[in-house]
Order: sequence, then structure tokens, then C-alpha cells
Amino acid sequence: MTEQSTSPAAARDPKPPGPALGPLVRPLAVSHFVTYFGDGLFYVCAALYFTRVVGLEPVTYGAALTASWLLAMVLSVPVGHLADRFEARTVAVSLLAVAGLSICLYLATSNVPLFFVGACLLAVSTQGTMSARSALIARSFPPDRVTRVRAVLIATANAGLAVGAALGALVIAVDTDGAYRLAFALDGLSFFLAAALLLKVPRTLRTAVASPADGDAAAEAGGSPLGVFRDRGYAAVSLVNLVLMLHVPLIDVALPLWIVRQTHAPEWSIAAVFMINTGLVVALQYRTAKTVTSVDAGVRSLRVGGVLLFTGMALYSLSGLPSSPWAAGGVLVLAVTVLTFGEIRQISSMNEISFRLVADGRYGEYQGFFGIGSTIAEAVGPLALTWLLLSHGSWGWLALGALFLGASFAMKYCVALARRSPLVRENAS
Repeated sequence: MTEQSTSPAAARDPKPPGPALGPLVRPLAVSHFVTYFGDGLFYVCAALYFTRVVGLEPVTYGAALTASWLLAMVLSVPVGHLADRFEARTVAVSLLAVAGLSICLYLATSNVPLFFVGACLLAVSTQGTMSARSALIARSFPPDRVTRVRAVLIATANAGLAVGAALGALVIAVDTDGAYRLAFALDGLSFFLAAALLLKVPRTLRTAVASPADGDAAAEAGGSPLGVFRDRGYAAVSLVNLVLMLHVPLIDVALPLWIVRQTHAPEWSIAAVFMINTGLVVALQYRTAKTVTSVDAGVRSLRVGGVLLFTGMALYSLSGLPSSPWAAGGVLVLAVTVLTFGEIRQISSMNEISFRLVADGRYGEYQGFFGIGSTIAEAVGPLALTWLLLSHGSWGWLALGALFLGASFAMKYCVALARRSPLVRENAS
């Protein structure tokens, strides 16, 4: 357990004793579950709703979504800065309400320009909500508990996604306009309910603004909502994390295509892989996070995670060899199990590192910047991984594993660069 910082920034942003962790975690966890329940419902039903019910052309639908997420990436840091400038809970609640209104806009119109407006509002608000929630968590819990709290929220988010996706599958089975509209109404309601639940979390103090006494670099970064772009160490950490986050589109997109086209495994093994991955994250994320309580512990855990990710990729490279469906399915089960253990370590480690290396308490801005990596990975990952794995087979899996392994070991040097910065990092021990 690390000691509480006594830096000038920490002195200006005192945290009075608050209520026990349980009462604080519960509304956050339920809010997360409700939000991601709506997301699971949306992801499963959205493409069919917009193309069949609304009547959009698939190209129009895809282009609008791509443009909206590009806009969300551009605005992620300024929107995250709002959680530092005003107050994290208020910003998170407001952004969740905007997300709910954007779903209402989807239900009210089939006009393409208004659909684009709704898509932009939804992308920007959901991306911003993640940054605001991160700032809220950082200011509501002691530094040594933040990663554990975030692990609880990751587990509940995965559970919410699973339940929402299951309900979405039922909606697709019904396949009527009314069923799809009801699903979207529930999605919109989930955002408003999640916002109401966050109101049960006490308001937080705003971050302190760096002063010239803290050094020129700290003062410059503290006075600008884009100061994180000048923080080379944190930028390096975020860039390496972008590479590590490629395991997300791997599970979602590339792996199902690999199973169908390159292995003899039965098609139901695609669902089995998803269930194993989600179940292990829900069961083990918090337990793993309890062992990661400092930057150095995060770096060590990440190296182990990198080895596990590489081993998982090596096992996937072998899954196309067995001619027996059961043997191929067995290799896939073993591979996804090992991969998920690596994924859990990567997430816990990067939650700790990305929080501890925030400069002078600017959690909203920095977490907004850090989240860009995940968005880019999900945007470019499907195309890049599909090309790498389907075109290069087993060698593609090994190359991807080597990339994960190299990134996990490179994190040590990125962290060292961040620690050498003159910026005040109140929790960087």
C-alpha cells in the first residue's frame, strides 16, 4: 500500500474523510451495470434497427458512425477537462442525460442529418462519460483502492453487456419494428437511470490548478485543457496501451472470422469463447486488481500479462491444425482462457498506471486522453487484425503475440520517462 502524497498539489486538494467504500461502490456499480446493459442491447440491435426500421443505407450508417467516433476522439480531452473544471459527478450525470436524449432522437426521426447529429451526441457523451466517471472515482476513493474499485466496475460492466446482449438476441428473434423500438427505448431509459444512480454518490472536489511554484511545466500543463499533449511520458504510456488494447477487437471481430474460416471447430465455439472470456473477467478482475497497488506493481503484473497474451496467441496459432472439431475447439478454449488471464492483468495494471501517473490531479483530462487509445484500437483493430490473421495464418498470430509481449516490457521505460517529468504527480509512487 502506498502512502498518501504530501505534494503541494495534494495539499491544495484535500480529501476529507468520506463514507465507507461499500455505500459508494454500490451506486457506481449499479450505474455501470445499467449503462452497459443498454450498450449490450444497442450493439446487438443497432445495425438491424437503422437499416430495416429506419431505412438507412448500410454505407450511410457505417459512415455516420465512423465520423461520430472520430469526432468523439477529437473532443475526448476537452470534454474530459470539464470534469476537472466543474465537478466530476455533475459532468458525468449531464453527459449520461445527453446520451439518453440522443437515443430519444434516434426514436423520433428517420432523417439522415438528424441521425448524424444523434450519432455524434451519443459518441461524444459516452466517451466523455468514461472520463468523467474516472475522475469521479479518483476523487471519491483513496489512491490504493482506485484500481480495485475500477475492477468491480469492469466486472459489473461485463455482466451488464452480457445480459443486454442476451435480451438483444431475443429482440432479433422477434424481428419486428415494435421490438426494435422497445429495445431502443430501454437503452435510452438506461442512460437516465444510470445518471439518477450516480446522484447517490457524493459530490467531489474539483482538481487543484498548478501554480508557478510547482514548476514551469506543471504550471503550463495545469493552465491548459490540452496540457496532457505536452506530457511525453504519459503520451508514451498511452501509446503502448493502445497496442495492448488490440485484444478487444481480436475477441469481437477477428477471432470469430478465424474460427469459421481457418479452423475445424464447430461454429458454436464462437459463443463459447465469448462466454469464457466474459465469465472469467467477471469472476477474476477484482481478485487480480487487489494485487496491483502501485505503479511498480502494475509494471510487474503487466510483464506477466504480456507473457500470457503471447502464450494465448501461440495457442490460437495452433487451433487451425487439428482436423477434429472437438480437438480444435479444445485448443480454442485453452487459448481464450490463457488470453483472458493476460487481458485481466493488462487491464488491472493499466488502470493503476494510468491513474497514478496523472499530473496534478487532472483526472478527467488525462483519462480522456488515455481513452483515445482504446477508441483507436477498436476503430483500426478489426481491419488490421483481420488482414494480419486471415492473410498470414499462424505466423500472424505469433507476430501479434510478439507485439503484445514487446509492448508489455516497453511499459517500464515509458513509466520511467513519465516519472522524470517535472510535472507534479501526486500518486506516482
